[in-house]
Amino acid sequence: MKKFFCFILLVCVVVRFFGREVDSGLRERIYMQTDKFLYLAGEPILMKLITTNNEQIPITFSKVAYVELVDDADARIQIKIALTNGTGSGSMQLPVEIPTGYYRLIAYTQFMRNEGADVFFEKNIAVLNTFQSGFHPNVSKIEQLEDSMPASTGQESENPITLSSKSNYTTRERGELLLTGLPENTYTLSVSIAGKEIIPVAESNLSLFQQNGFKKSAEFTGEFPPEYEGHIITGTIVDNQSGRIANDVLLSPGLAFPGKSISFFAGQRHSTGDVRFITSDISGTKEIATVVYFGSEQYGMDIRSPFVSRHVSTKKMPELNLDSAYYGQLLARSVALQIFRYFSDEKHENDDNSKSFFKVEPTWTYLLDDYTRFTNMREVFIEFIVGARFRRNANKQELSVLVKIGDFYSYGTAPLVMLDGVPISDHNSIYDYDPLSVERINIYYGPCMMGGYRFDGIIELITYRGLHQNLILNRASQVLSYESPQAPHQFRTPDYTDENKRKGRMPDGRHTLLWAPDVKTDGAVPIRLPFDTSDLTGEFQATVEGLTKDGKLFFATTLFKVE
Repeated sequence: MKKFFCFILLVCVVVRFFGREVDSGLRERIYMQTDKFLYLAGEPILMKLITTNNEQIPITFSKVAYVELVDDADARIQIKIALTNGTGSGSMQLPVEIPTGYYRLIAYTQFMRNEGADVFFEKNIAVLNTFQSGFHPNVSKIEQLEDSMPASTGQESENPITLSSKSNYTTRERGELLLTGLPENTYTLSVSIAGKEIIPVAESNLSLFQQNGFKKSAEFTGEFPPEYEGHIITGTIVDNQSGRIANDVLLSPGLAFPGKSISFFAGQRHSTGDVRFITSDISGTKEIATVVYFGSEQYGMDIRSPFVSRHVSTKKMPELNLDSAYYGQLLARSVALQIFRYFSDEKHENDDNSKSFFKVEPTWTYLLDDYTRFTNMREVFIEFIVGARFRRNANKQELSVLVKIGDFYSYGTAPLVMLDGVPISDHNSIYDYDPLSVERINIYYGPCMMGGYRFDGIIELITYRGLHQNLILNRASQVLSYESPQAPHQFRTPDYTDENKRKGRMPDGRHTLLWAPDVKTDGAVPIRLPFDTSDLTGEFQATVEGLTKDGKLFFATTLFKVE
């Protein structure tokens, strides 16, 4: 039934996708939750995203969301977050050099860009840089954002939500939250615990979502295709000499993710000159390799940013002023952050959780250590490799591999050649490569279909390190770093039920004590959530936020002290 629903949804969608236009009334919206409102430079912003239609009903459509941290107009930080079943969570690391001030967090999908920036979700956060000279809150009043309103303390749902815990804790103590009164039709739920905000929240998430959520643009451009399969990487083929965009139909662009498995995607040409690579199951910061076939070295690929990058607003951000009474509290939090960052072994970058794309077993696998090692690649292929060989053509070396035609095999001249996952258009790069760095060679007899392209088989070389070291590419190819969508963020905390950890000397400067963006629910059954306090003292606020299947937002908060 679920697959049938998704099929109907896709049929109804309106997009101008690679020259095809289909009529639709679907509109997508995003709702964002964060672990708190005030951040110190150097802290991560933890966030959760939920996609709905413009009536707040949860939907599963886009697979990627885009989040930008914006000052008055320009984006300072940009991240992509993978969406699964309409929700996703991620982390945005604030740099230590970011200036003090108010910033806007803006979230959207590529599909939402067809309606313009008015439907993007936007919320304000505050950042305080305690590393910069002159840090000392000495203003006796707190300046609020224009049209601000206090933090919300109720719920939109008809059910009374209750979030409770003890009123007092000691440092490094195991605590527990009790959550009761949940709607039976809860769709998604998140819970956070962080230090109580010392400056007012500009607007509640509920208010922000309702402002944009019910808007429906009269104009739908159809310029941006929906990412309902996975992240779409966009680029253009350019002439390496003139720098102009090339629209030659004979050029075939390809993109791959280097590594010890094959992840190759064929580019789909668009009438605007764009090339789009529809990827799937890709996450984490990693390398990508691009190649342009059948253009010699004259043409290469430029990858475009998928972000909006500039967001002009009619409202100017005011100056961030803090009450001097909070100086000691902020200083203690800053020192704890620095110590925690120094001793913590937690990586802030997103791990690479990508899956292998090509799962066919090779026709032959050659572990080169099982054979006499030669010092040039030509002898390796002559002596050991069955069904693949070098041929000289116009002063260039070309690799060919066996391809089946009917009941017979013959050598095809258009194989996919890869070294550590990097596609190679100039086979001289393989001919001149040091075979002593290669651990194994996999041969796939053809024909093979990869991302819509037909290859006369595959020749795959894997080095010991898998890092394509010392590989020389021509100008038709390039390898560059690329931030793919983040996989769900894993929030890690110590377990102080372990007495040795509780008495340990490792400092614990966590200001956010709990971040659970995807709490599993079972109807209205009460939920107990354990957490552990840190070395920080003061007031902490626990917040629960959720959305029901019929589009109702609900939330609740409670306070406790750590002494």
